[in-house]
Amino acid sequence: MSLITTPRSCWHPARPAALLVWWLWGLAQMATAQNLVPNGSFETFRNCPQKDNLLFEAEPWYNPNRATPDFYHRCLDFGQMLLPPHSGQGLARLLFDQNWAEYLGVRLTQPLVADACYYVEFYIATDTPNKYLTETLGAYLSTAPVTRPTTTDMLNARPQLLDRTPKASVGRLNWARIGGIVYARGGEQYLTIGSFNQLPVLLGSYYVFVDDVSVRRITLDLGRDTTLCSRSDRFTLDATTPGAVDYRWTDGSIKPTLQVTSPGRYSVTVVTDCKVLTDSIRVDYALDFDLGRDTTLCDGQTLPLTVPAVAAAAYTWQDQATGPTYRVDRPGLYRVRATQANCVVTDSIRVRYVPPPQLDLGPDQSLCGTQTFTIRPQLADGRFRWLDDHPDPVRTVTHAGVFLATVQNDCATLVDSVRIDYEACECALEAPNSFSPNDDGLNDTFRPVGCGDMTLLSLQILNRWGEVIYETGQEPFRWNGQYRGLPCPPGEYAWRIDYQLTRRRGTTVAKKQGPLLLIR
Repeated sequence: MSLITTPRSCWHPARPAALLVWWLWGLAQMATAQNLVPNGSFETFRNCPQKDNLLFEAEPWYNPNRATPDFYHRCLDFGQMLLPPHSGQGLARLLFDQNWAEYLGVRLTQPLVADACYYVEFYIATDTPNKYLTETLGAYLSTAPVTRPTTTDMLNARPQLLDRTPKASVGRLNWARIGGIVYARGGEQYLTIGSFNQLPVLLGSYYVFVDDVSVRRITLDLGRDTTLCSRSDRFTLDATTPGAVDYRWTDGSIKPTLQVTSPGRYSVTVVTDCKVLTDSIRVDYALDFDLGRDTTLCDGQTLPLTVPAVAAAAYTWQDQATGPTYRVDRPGLYRVRATQANCVVTDSIRVRYVPPPQLDLGPDQSLCGTQTFTIRPQLADGRFRWLDDHPDPVRTVTHAGVFLATVQNDCATLVDSVRIDYEACECALEAPNSFSPNDDGLNDTFRPVGCGDMTLLSLQILNRWGEVIYETGQEPFRWNGQYRGLPCPPGEYAWRIDYQLTRRRGTTVAKKQGPLLLIR
């Protein structure tokens, strides 16, 4: 296990804003270790290559033996670039044939450090994958250049990195990554890429395109502790590490980058095949405040708005008031601008005032007999609802009871009720003494009615011998003059009703009966 520690120092807010932007950009670049391979993507050249065999134009790349490696660039595309570069505008190409091995050689920008881990990587592609030989193309790091200037045969070296891609996975003109970890003995400063184990047999030649060669030391550095202006500043921590197999931030995130959303200390552990790296960074805000989300208040309420008092900071509100606090007592949009050195932070909040809800269902009602009453609620400043979930605000009442409703808004909930009873007169059960079920639309059924305080429980119809020929215990309480689906003969019958009467003094159950004449 290796612990990477870095000295910390806080950025001073008084530095110019442009310097802050440049410094933060630099922090983002530190997370990815420096590529020690100069011109690793074959982007720069002395002269635009206009034919084959011109690797030397891509300085500082060189040819280690007498073979003729190629360098191509989009400054002049004369048909040899069979695919776009893996990145940028340039690439290299190697040919492998019987007794013919081409190589790419370059001196690193600095020697490797003893016992340190490095991640070596490059991308290859071929137009003849059926001929490509795996487990022979690789990268060799050495303290001195490996050269054989008088021959085209393979170089005598044991590469630290070797392509072990299964042959079946090699596609035609598809870029494939070759990469792995190299443990440095110390002092290695030359990189050679080519074939080290085997060359093709007769008629087995093939080309390999090469691009984006890199050698990076496996390190982790999130940068120095820093102070931003405010939470609105976008700041991303980048722990991208060559050869990493696992990332673990203190908040549980497992991605190589983390978006900073609040002040605090951020730590990450990165696992690679060679070592475990840890690092942390503290991020603070010079002006850290939030007026909160838009809100709604009730009439008469006030809302204190507060921003932290910071030394040397100036505050300006929408009405030019100054100071870190402001009291809201009316609706509107409230803004504050806080300034400290080169940091300027603004925030706003909209405050809405809502009057209390109003509801009046009217006075209690005392009805008589079969009277009905329509309740018309008087309401304002809220959403109306009957507590028994009646769908319409205006409703017609046909029975006694207490009816409750609410009006609700963001400020409060108001409840009102109205009592309906049928005590304005004597509550009587009324029933006709005759009916004529002849389907003429007039008096076709026998139907008793009672006042709103009365609830019918059962209805029985009896013939002249006292036999029950019809009976029901639920609405509608009526008889159509039939027995078992057949018309009953005209004549004398009787009815009997059980009912319940509810009044303020209580509830009683009673019976009533009377004669009935069926006319046809």
